[in-house]
Amino acid sequence: MKKLKMNQFESLCKLATDETWCWNLGCTTCGHMHFRYAFLELTKGRSPTDSQWQIHDRNTMYDHLGSLPRNYTEEQKEIIHKICCEANIGIIESSCKFPDWLGYLGLILEHMYSGSKTYTELSSSWASQLIELVTSQSLIHARLQEIVEGNGVLSIKDLEECESNIMHNKYIDQW
Repeated sequence: MKKLKMNQFESLCKLATDETWCWNLGCTTCGHMHFRYAFLELTKGRSPTDSQWQIHDRNTMYDHLGSLPRNYTEEQKEIIHKICCEANIGIIESSCKFPDWLGYLGLILEHMYSGSKTYTELSSSWASQLIELVTSQSLIHARLQEIVEGNGVLSIKDLEECESNIMHNKYIDQW
């Protein structure tokens, strides 16, 4: 069977899990700087699979890339939305630690939020994939279905609910 090539965000998630990058939204130590710089690199068409990729856990100095990005332009957000919209959450889930991979999604929701059409499309794409991972009779399943149908966008709270539901399901499956 031919192995499918990961898209840029899938590859970024795999690298982040392999190198144990910080994804804590409230981090005051590093501010999840590896992700912040990596997002900039993605907007330039770069991928963690490129031989010239510079963002790694062993690096903490990115002065040559500029100051730590606190905000992204609407154009940069649009590029990230399009990359992430094409990401396969099943690939991310199977290649990354739980619940870290949900944290990676959360960083995108937090840093790339906008009222744009592409953000709505991203929310719908991810909701349609997350819905497959949660219990069909759960409140989060119903919420994700609403997002798929165009009623709202995905939020950090939704990801937290997905995490709780997935953890509960894993615990039940162990018994």
